[in-house]
Amino acid sequence: MIALRHAVKVIAPCETVYRALTEIEQMRQWHIGEITGAIAVGDTFFLERRPGLKFGWRTDRLEPNYLLEQTPVAGPAASGKKRLVIEISELDDGRSRIDLLDEGWQEDDPHLPLCNSYWGETLTHLRDYVERIAAAEVTV
Repeated sequence: MIALRHAVKVIAPCETVYRALTEIEQMRQWHIGEITGAIAVGDTFFLERRPGLKFGWRTDRLEPNYLLEQTPVAGPAASGKKRLVIEISELDDGRSRIDLLDEGWQEDDPHLPLCNSYWGETLTHLRDYVERIAAAEVTV
C-alpha cells in the first residue's frame, strides 16, 4: 500500500486552519468545486470537483484544532482500505503546520498521480485562504 504525504506551513493559528477544514461554509470559500453535507463524526461531506466527479468523505474522528480523520465513501478513491488524516500543529514561530496523509493506495491505481497533484493544489488553496483570514483577524 502507498501513502501520499503532503505538508504546508501557514501564517495562521491552528484554530483558523481547523475551522477552514471543518466548517462547510468556509470550505466553500477555498475548495475547488461544490461542497455539500456536514463535517462531524459519523457524517459525510461531498465534494463535486466538476460535473460527474464527486467524492464523499465520512468523518471518523475530530480533535478540535488538531486532527481530522476521514474515510472515502464515494468517488474514484473510495475503498474500504483508504484513510485520510489531517494533522494541524503549532510551530514555535507562531505559524501552523498542516500534515496530510492519504493512505491505502494500490501501486497500480491510475488515480494515484492525479490525486497526488490534487492534494498539493488543495493545500495551496487552503494556505492562501487561512492566511488571508488570519491577516484580516489581526487588523480588526
